[in-house]
Amino acid sequence: MAAMRVLVIGGGVNGLATADALAGAGAQVTVLERHTVGHAWASSHGLSRAIRHEYGPQAIYTRMVARSLRLWADLARETGRHLYTETGVLTLGYTDDGQTVAGYETMRAEGLPVDLLPPDVCERRFPQFRVGAHTAITYNPVGGMMHASECLAALSERLRARGGEIREGVAVAHVDPHGDHGRVTLADGTTLEADRVVVTAGPWVHDVLQELALPIRATRQQVCYFAGLAPELFGLGRFPVFLSEMHYYGFPMARTNWLKIASHMIGANVDPNMPYLPDEAEVAAVRAFLRETIPAAAEAELAGVDCCMYDLSPDEDLILDVHPGGAGVIIGSGFSGHGFKFGIVTGELLASLALGTPPRFPLAGFRLARFTA
Repeated sequence: MAAMRVLVIGGGVNGLATADALAGAGAQVTVLERHTVGHAWASSHGLSRAIRHEYGPQAIYTRMVARSLRLWADLARETGRHLYTETGVLTLGYTDDGQTVAGYETMRAEGLPVDLLPPDVCERRFPQFRVGAHTAITYNPVGGMMHASECLAALSERLRARGGEIREGVAVAHVDPHGDHGRVTLADGTTLEADRVVVTAGPWVHDVLQELALPIRATRQQVCYFAGLAPELFGLGRFPVFLSEMHYYGFPMARTNWLKIASHMIGANVDPNMPYLPDEAEVAAVRAFLRETIPAAAEAELAGVDCCMYDLSPDEDLILDVHPGGAGVIIGSGFSGHGFKFGIVTGELLASLALGTPPRFPLAGFRLARFTA
């Protein structure tokens, strides 16, 4: 029986992981990436991404992260690349925020060694932080950061070893179901057909699925890198990945001597085809946060600002579904700035949708129908 032919649109972490899973299942897979894998405008590019189990009462995400860690470890062993550094994850929240305590209870129920820290214990253990008014603080030693560019390189390497192809510099103009297959029209007018087409185009999803009017918006985001800080305070083993009220987050210095701090608050809508410059007001807001919560870093030298985009869904949950017009097109979207960590699992799930096999996790909460119910 001939191998299933699949085209994957978009070479970010979710597209590469989907293609890798499909190729591992014996499919004939080609990734079409409009720029290059890991290009500077991609949502998946850069030095690091958090991998955390802290998802409030949403146990499905906590379980997906647990599987992600196992799959990333398998990929690291197979490729010989260093993909994950365990730093622990510190969360600063409030007892009534509906997330921090619920997340603690969820993680404990899943068997994770997470602790609730009294404020004074937190400040003794992590003297870089000023707890302030925060009334719920958790620390989970399991979690840390993915080395994003290395993850993309490892997925690309294994995908090619499994017989998959990555075509860069190929812009897709349109994707639509064609009978029980999928059809892709390239920007140059060329038409390609395949048994399945999986769309993981990130902020560019509207460019290729215009007629669906998906409830996704591309938002401008940026991260700040600070230099000249003391490794004994901000280096690996001293400073954890942290989340503060899901508004700000940060990473220890690793691989570079830069401390990464950023806002997770949603930025303005942008056209993904129009680059934008860093926003000084956002840099100032990050410094204001540091003055209040991590004062030893507040006046550090700004080494750089990196821009990226979110493909944001209304509820910030993922979209993993079949195109309403036909099973030949599968959609992965709405990764909303938190999808990198379990990209290797969403790749498995999108591959299951393409192959028609039972998914490892229930997909009801990720269906498009939730926006019209």
